Amino acid sequence: MTFGGRAGRIDYAFITLPGMTLVVVVVAVVVAVATYLTWLARRLDRLGVRVDAAHAGLVTQLVARADAAAALAADRGLAPLAAVAGRSAAGHPPLRAGAPLDTAVEETENQLSRALRAPAVACSGQGAPELLHAVDSAAARVALARQLHNDAVRDLRALRGRRLVRMLRLGGRRPLPAYFEIDDALPARAETPGPAAPVHPVDGSGPGSGRPGTGAAAADLDDLPGTLPETAC
Repeated sequence: MTFGGRAGRIDYAFITLPGMTLVVVVVAVVVAVATYLTWLARRLDRLGVRVDAAHAGLVTQLVARADAAAALAADRGLAPLAAVAGRSAAGHPPLRAGAPLDTAVEETENQLSRALRAPAVACSGQGAPELLHAVDSAAARVALARQLHNDAVRDLRALRGRRLVRMLRLGGRRPLPAYFEIDDALPARAETPGPAAPVHPVDGSGPGSGRPGTGAAAADLDDLPGTLPETAC
């Protein structure tokens, strides 16, 4: 088949049905690959933004924990806690500017975590329950923020670890984010025990029963303490 025109004559005899099918298949494959690569690149960008936001949120909670610990230490005269909180606070300005959460930061924050669980902090904090509660709340928020941060890092590292992403270097030159691993176990605080519930002997005696206690049941009742023992500071 030929077509004439002002530009000359073009021969389209080579275009057949199998040839057209091949062209359509090739175009469809190219479009599908391009769409998938575009989706990968956008997902990498979204995960990068998520990691940055999680990093900023974690740093904010670390700062809040150090501030709460410093306030409690100043109020109760806890010099060791004040020293550790000061070291932690000294490392926060670079983190706010985007510095990585490296092993040095982990070690400093681990020291603060251990200091907050010291028995002296729990005992002294009983004189300032509001400040002690603020410290415990800040510690709980740090644990949650660290979990969110590590979840975001895990997702980004998993996507950037795919062979296609590494071959095409879709992740760019940005270094892989690292997990932030610290001892963020919450301090255990002893609660003030309440009055013990009344205990009646198994033989049916007791107030309102009309019968005195007899045998081992009455002796056991005399041995029961009225309240649970408290932990002395």
